[in-house]
Amino acid sequence: MDGIKRFMQPKWWLTGVGALFTLMMLLTYAEIMNAAEVGWGADYTATDTFYEKAWAATYLIIAIICLVSGQFIEGRSQAILAMTIGGGNILNFILVFLAAGDLGYGFTEDPVNWAPPMIMAAGLLLSGYLHLDDE
Repeated sequence: MDGIKRFMQPKWWLTGVGALFTLMMLLTYAEIMNAAEVGWGADYTATDTFYEKAWAATYLIIAIICLVSGQFIEGRSQAILAMTIGGGNILNFILVFLAAGDLGYGFTEDPVNWAPPMIMAAGLLLSGYLHLDDE
């Protein structure tokens, strides 16, 4: 268990996930990555674009919280934040999957789109759990 605990440091999971999500959300918001087309297909509307940008703006806040938590908080508090952010995102994924139903939303249909963020959320949750006893 010590081996995995050594590699599952909340500081680096929070910082890494936060940096990656900051980049991805900025690219989405700037429409460098066309999230509306990925989500809704080639016939997406301006409303679809708005909702994808709003989603990116919301997740940008979470990404920044990850970065700040990874760099400026330590010990048990950092572990709790990693668990909260990871667990909250897992709950969010479940609720989005349920809401999407059979809409054909690209981000819930293709594992290439949802698996990496789900793995990152699980990594955050696990890294925090493994370090709950940290001072």
